[in-house]
Amino acid sequence: MNSSDNNDYEDEIFGTLLPDDDQPINKRIAVRYIRSDIKASLSGLGLFGFSKDISVNLLDISSKGAAIEYKKKLTLKSTAILIICFKDSTTFTIKAKIVHKRKNQYGLQFEHFNNELGDHLLLSQNDLKFK
Repeated sequence: MNSSDNNDYEDEIFGTLLPDDDQPINKRIAVRYIRSDIKASLSGLGLFGFSKDISVNLLDISSKGAAIEYKKKLTLKSTAILIICFKDSTTFTIKAKIVHKRKNQYGLQFEHFNNELGDHLLLSQNDLKFK
């Protein structure tokens, strides 16, 4: 992935790109779900000075990445493990890279597409809200 591709992905994490005429262009490939019923935490953050899992606010999620909110600083381009726990106790542990930061919001790119997560997001969705 070259730097241009990475910039497109980083912009994709938070939504849209603005062309010359300031009209948003949605370049997302995967549907992002806005869910308030999923608990999320980050693990493997020894590099950040954390020795245990930290709870984060999950802003949105797809089969290829997530947007989270966390009040303390996280290092860009670092890897972590995102742990997602659904109400039905289904848990996903996904290796991710922190690829974008905007204020206290971070964009995570999953190491691999996670089709099983995408399927579970769709099947467990009760209140349909897409972003």
